[in-house]
Amino acid sequence: MIRIVIIDGQDSDRSKVEFILSEHQDFRVVGVGKNGYDALSLPNHCRPDVVLLDINLSDIDGVRAISILKCRSPKIGIIIFTSIEDDESVFKAICNGASGYLLKNTDPEELVEGIRMVNSGGCFMAPQLTPGVFRMVSRLARNPSGAVSKTNSPTPDAAAFPPNLSRTDLQIIHYVGQGLENREIAANLRLCIGTVRNRMSVILQKISLRDRTQLAIFARQYGL
Repeated sequence: MIRIVIIDGQDSDRSKVEFILSEHQDFRVVGVGKNGYDALSLPNHCRPDVVLLDINLSDIDGVRAISILKCRSPKIGIIIFTSIEDDESVFKAICNGASGYLLKNTDPEELVEGIRMVNSGGCFMAPQLTPGVFRMVSRLARNPSGAVSKTNSPTPDAAAFPPNLSRTDLQIIHYVGQGLENREIAANLRLCIGTVRNRMSVILQKISLRDRTQLAIFARQYGL
């Protein structure tokens, strides 16, 4: 049984994919979400084998979400399922850890094949996107520094960064962004787990966030 989470901001697209997958006995949809918060929280709870992820999300760049998910669960298979087909988006998604990239107008049979292939450890890409990836790779070979810079996250606005975060706060945020639990953070920083737990509450208050998932998004947005 292949456990699948679907993240898509369009209700109609989510319903369509759910219907397609429901016709296959070896598929089980274990979670459905519509935004970046869902993309980062549902896989923790649902433990999917494959995540179908639209990178066009309202509250986080879907490409950044890929890297967070792969840090937390390196074995998870991520397939980008989106209407965005520009070369740079495809290349960034692959560099951040996606194993598949399909367009929403793909045939259902191709979607099913892609899920099975990625679940088995392979990679799958819509055929019409392959030439663009080769162009990006060729550009990287000719001009490594220029091409690599395009795959990095944009530099955050320094003026918008909260000024009241201590060095320890930044270290904790960094580890949360890497997907570490409080116990692991405490071991890395040589702190008591209770201290980490208390600092986490203080950090969330300082930057007006609700929970550690939002804090992980914050970490990625500011390159922490």
